[in-house]
Amino acid sequence: YFTGLYAAETSPEGTLQAPEKFAKNVNSKFHEATPVFTKDGNTMYFTRNNFNNGKKGKDANKVTLVKIYKASFENDNWDKVTELPFDSDSYSVAHPTLSPDEKTLYFASDMPGTLGQSDLFKVKINDDGSYSTPQNLGKAINTEGRETFPFVTPQNELYFASDGHPGLGGLDIFVSKAEKDGSYKDVLNVGEPLNS
Repeated sequence: YFTGLYAAETSPEGTLQAPEKFAKNVNSKFHEATPVFTKDGNTMYFTRNNFNNGKKGKDANKVTLVKIYKASFENDNWDKVTELPFDSDSYSVAHPTLSPDEKTLYFASDMPGTLGQSDLFKVKINDDGSYSTPQNLGKAINTEGRETFPFVTPQNELYFASDGHPGLGGLDIFVSKAEKDGSYKDVLNVGEPLNS
């Protein structure tokens, strides 16, 4: 079985209605996960197995890795599903999230320059829609273990999962507040009851 994306309407009371499969152009026969949407609802970034336009890509070991894809909402349809230019058949790029101003995309990857099993990176989204070179978030955030599932709050707090920082269990949740220059220094375990 493969994961897919679903959507559920919210009632006026705040409860979720029955989930329905998300757009056919986005869901494939392989894995889709961790979508993030721009505030206007017209652009979505999401994780998918290396599969686009009916073709499945594999690395040198014949493994299908994951990539980040972008889709646009036009004419009441999710369309123009494209992979990002820093995706590769040789490493995984996954779990996108946007900065509050939507000018920076954060993600997890094991691309060259990774300090551990997977690191957190950021990439600037230029005004013309192009991307800068991905930048590793550095040793304050990334360890020899796995850092993954980033999320950035409106207060520029970076939440993420890690099994490399001291924790209570496997992948604990951590938080770090961005400095004025955009770097991260102090990492705090959010503690119990979220971590166990």
